[in-house]
Amino acid sequence: MRRMDKLAEILDYAQQMGEAANHTEKIGTTADGDVYGLSLLDADGLPMPTGLPRLVIAKGENHSLIVGDEALKILSSFDIEE
Repeated sequence: MRRMDKLAEILDYAQQMGEAANHTEKIGTTADGDVYGLSLLDADGLPMPTGLPRLVIAKGENHSLIVGDEALKILSSFDIEE
């Protein structure tokens, strides 16, 4: 149950930061914290194009929104969890 709470917390943070995302999932971990990918799903649950990746890094109660080239660098620095 705690995992769903964390996902809702990440999504809420992203939306407060102006992101239109309606879905998030943990995709990996770096030294800076857990990495969550943001996405926008359509009514059928299929991902819609959003351009460059948008990530949230969460460590404890601290969150950071990472977008653009910086997000690409982070994604290439670890193996994405399945």
